[in-house]
Amino acid sequence: MITGDSEQFIWAMWDSSKAALVGLNLVPVVIVSLFVGMVLSTRASIWLKVILSVIPAIVIASLWPMASGYQPIWPDLTELECQIQIGMVCFVSLAVLLVVGLVKSALSLSPSRSRRTV
Repeated sequence: MITGDSEQFIWAMWDSSKAALVGLNLVPVVIVSLFVGMVLSTRASIWLKVILSVIPAIVIASLWPMASGYQPIWPDLTELECQIQIGMVCFVSLAVLLVVGLVKSALSLSPSRSRRTV
């Protein structure tokens, strides 16, 4: 049986993961990722697109309470919950950007380089 510090660490990770899932707002990251995926070229690095999607999405999510007249809620990057949320937001942004890239390549009018006709 696990006891001591390792058990406390596992419970802390479990609680932080549950809290991160409860407080996660995916609407800004999906909208910004769709926009960035459509605007930027498919040749651009996917990680550059993820960074350009996540940063504005976090700012939008932080300023979201101002729409209701409340103070903005800025993320505390030293908290484990916030770090888990940023990781999940990066994963969602990556997934959306990959899907947008697939759709853009499928709908492109120019033939792919891999299909060469002789």
